[in-house]
Amino acid sequence: MQTTQNSIFKEYLFTFSTLENNTLEYSISEVSQLTGIKDFTLRVWEKRYKLMPPARTKNNKRVYREADVEMLRRFAALIKRGYKISEIVSMSAEEISIKIGTVFVPKTSNQIIKRLMKLSETFDTAEFDKELKHDILDQGLEHAIINIIVPMMETMEAKYIQDPDYLPVKQFAYDIIRRRIIVASDVDEMEDSEGYVIFSPLDDNGELSLLIVDYILKKYGRQPVYCGHKVRIPQVKAAIEKSGCRKVVLVGRLYETTESIADFVDDIRKISGIDVIVLDRNYCDVQMKKASANNTQTTIINDIQALTEYLKK
Repeated sequence: MQTTQNSIFKEYLFTFSTLENNTLEYSISEVSQLTGIKDFTLRVWEKRYKLMPPARTKNNKRVYREADVEMLRRFAALIKRGYKISEIVSMSAEEISIKIGTVFVPKTSNQIIKRLMKLSETFDTAEFDKELKHDILDQGLEHAIINIIVPMMETMEAKYIQDPDYLPVKQFAYDIIRRRIIVASDVDEMEDSEGYVIFSPLDDNGELSLLIVDYILKKYGRQPVYCGHKVRIPQVKAAIEKSGCRKVVLVGRLYETTESIADFVDDIRKISGIDVIVLDRNYCDVQMKKASANNTQTTIINDIQALTEYLKK
């Protein structure tokens, strides 16, 4: 029976090892919070059913990945429906997936955004972070960025424009999102990967947009040279010369706004011998045609999903 169980766990780990944010790591206590399974129970399962086992740190502490957590969450959901762990470990991954389909009713992006915004407005750090972590785990960070984080940023920006007193709420959410993306971006860099200088000329919230781009570039095997926000053209030129990168990403707004980055685009396009990628929600078709006419090395991208498609080429 042990051989069968081990093969099932290998099948699970193979299935979930492709999760987009599988670089995140969790301690056993964090896994317990995410799954509702007690630390003691996890240790018993590990010993009795050869469950996982998780990786270990240099100090011999257990370290779990998204693949582990996702599998355990599915086990926990079935246990709540009356299944015994001994029954679950005898099921195939396909059988469990079928049964899970009757347990989970996925939330829509709009429901998640409303929930996160409500938690922001009450400054509930623990619940906001927990909800965001769950959403990233369920959907993958890239999907969460495109369908939850960026639309929520846009909604919060609109609220802030209508009511300046909304600023602390917006900054509260942005700070937790920023920390989550930083954790996900902390991965080993690929050798000999193509370098991209990335910067934003914007003052307000330019950092969060840059962090999103930094994560996406790394995910698709590129090497970002992170220059930060509130950066001006002479500083970008210096970064290009010192890094040797021939591609530059100018990061504007990822959501609708009246602010224009046209002047910055015109200036960066004057640097010869580079490919310029402009990522901005508001850079319109007229400006795009102008860019194409003046500089064939300029690529206009209006959202993160389009950036991912560009990087897949």
